[in-house]
Amino acid sequence: MDVRQDTTASYLRSLAVLAVLIFALLGVLSPSFLTASNLNSMGFQFPEFGLLALAVLPTMISGGIDLSVVATANLASIVAAVIMKAGPETAWLAIPAALAVGLACGALNGFLVAYLRLPPILATLGTMQLFSGIGIVITRGPAITGLPGWYTAFGNWSIGGILPLPLVLFALVAIGLSILLRRTPVGLRLRLFGANPVAAGFAGIRERGLLIRIYAIAGFIAALAGLVVLARVNSANADYGSSYLLLVILINILAGVSPAGGFGTVTGVVLAVICLQFISSGLNILSFSAFSRDLFFGGLLVAVMSLRVAAGTFSPAVLFQRKAKSS
Repeated sequence: MDVRQDTTASYLRSLAVLAVLIFALLGVLSPSFLTASNLNSMGFQFPEFGLLALAVLPTMISGGIDLSVVATANLASIVAAVIMKAGPETAWLAIPAALAVGLACGALNGFLVAYLRLPPILATLGTMQLFSGIGIVITRGPAITGLPGWYTAFGNWSIGGILPLPLVLFALVAIGLSILLRRTPVGLRLRLFGANPVAAGFAGIRERGLLIRIYAIAGFIAALAGLVVLARVNSANADYGSSYLLLVILINILAGVSPAGGFGTVTGVVLAVICLQFISSGLNILSFSAFSRDLFFGGLLVAVMSLRVAAGTFSPAVLFQRKAKSS
């Protein structure tokens, strides 16, 4: 266990150093990167895909994945927008209804994986199209606009004029998820199941209930991301954030999350989110197009995965296994 903790700490320190280096480099290349307005803008932007990355984390630790998080977020935001526009009498139901939609979408994913034994990548690929289709049926194509002013004002509010509310929400979710994964029986069972499902079954872990809870949590966090997006852009659309899925997977891979399951940390995801936000903001300031950003992130994903496979130095889980065998 000590070897694993040391390896994890070393990897996280490397990610932190990488974030500092990227920050310093962009500060030198473009002084506007360090302006208060740009830093405040980043505080409103990265919680969106940061929350989606946190949503995917527990599903990857279980040995699966959730490709439907963006579609879930969009569907939740559409439901919230429809309820808000129905009138001030029902507007207070918008947020609870959106969160309930996220829970239901996640629970459906868990049911497909746990009870019907569908491979997670195929099950969530199918529900991604399903949820997007439901969103298109509700909106009939165009985006839903004209939301109440109180919601957009609240979503774009900064605490003390310094801390953006979405950033605070992201921090609270990260802390809560970290406690869940590290300090609760659910987190322990999740890691055991992700590392070895057969052994977990012999240990008495109820696989079906665990998977439904984990995917429901993922849907709930994705719905929170949808509400954050809804407040920032003041509209709901079934195809918003189509490039976020690639970014979310890249964040988890860069964070050292094992695609095979059993390993992953919230701290690693947070550091990876910060690194990718710095890079995205830097590319934008340096006038790179959106297409070039997608090309860059896709290439970075392939490069990171290739390096992890070739050397193992990008995966704390692999390093632990190697050191355990040699000791």
